[in-house]
Amino acid sequence: MMATPLNHERQLVDILTEISHTGSVSRTAANLFMTQPTVSKLIRSQEKQYGVALIDRAQHPLRLTYAGEYYLDQMQQLIRSYQNVSNNLKGYAGTTVGRVTIGVNPSLARVVLPQLLPEFHRRFPQIQIRLFEQSASNMAQAVLNGDIDLNIGTARTYDESLEHQRLFTDGAALVIPVRLLPENFDATHPGKVATLINGQDFIEETDDSGFQRMVTSYLTQTESDPNVVLRTPNLTTALQLASAGLGATIVPASLLAEQTVEADTQIVPLPIPEFQADVAITYKTAAQLNEAATEFLNLARTIFASGND
Repeated sequence: MMATPLNHERQLVDILTEISHTGSVSRTAANLFMTQPTVSKLIRSQEKQYGVALIDRAQHPLRLTYAGEYYLDQMQQLIRSYQNVSNNLKGYAGTTVGRVTIGVNPSLARVVLPQLLPEFHRRFPQIQIRLFEQSASNMAQAVLNGDIDLNIGTARTYDESLEHQRLFTDGAALVIPVRLLPENFDATHPGKVATLINGQDFIEETDDSGFQRMVTSYLTQTESDPNVVLRTPNLTTALQLASAGLGATIVPASLLAEQTVEADTQIVPLPIPEFQADVAITYKTAAQLNEAATEFLNLARTIFASGND
């Protein structure tokens, strides 16, 4: 079997680690299934190479010298670093120059892409990334047509040719100017959404948004009937306008984590599971994914693993 780098150092690290625990060369040799003369020879060989004692033989049980402790600590770090480099290089092996095309709406892009793209580019700098922004209603068809490899969104299309990998579950909140709130409003007990927004000015996304379809369904279920004064294709715009006092709006909780609102604006979290959205990657069946898209999907699974527990 071919020797690998740091084999000798790994062996001595094991020996010194055992001696620091057992205080005995003989017990160390037994625990490592080695002979005592072999263990002593390896230690003395390294001591001779560096010109320092690694073990304080005047102590019983034996202890590592300061130099021995330093050697053990530094070599353990070096071995871990080597293993990380080795594992990362194995991850690069076989990855060719390619391209991954990702569909995502601007609002989700602000939340999801900063967590994915920098790390993906660090690992696969030779893979070109293209972003494709279009209405949610067209994204699934774009995946099926091969116009994009992956789509990140909240809407799911139930087609046998498509698969979905959930990244995380997002909540939502009502953002409403204080001037629109009833005089007896209590933030700790905000009451039903309908009582806050019925007849009030309201900002929505355009109808081709997957998130807006969930909002519309929620408003229907809660018997809420606001006065829609504006529709925008961008949730960030809706949030900014609500913060400026134009009207109320409903936005994902993750977007609120990325944005600030004015002091005279009230945020009312919507109860889960009354309103929640699964953010997922949609793609053709895994067998049809190209290598670049597969790497991106695997990274997304890893980064958002906690959201899949």
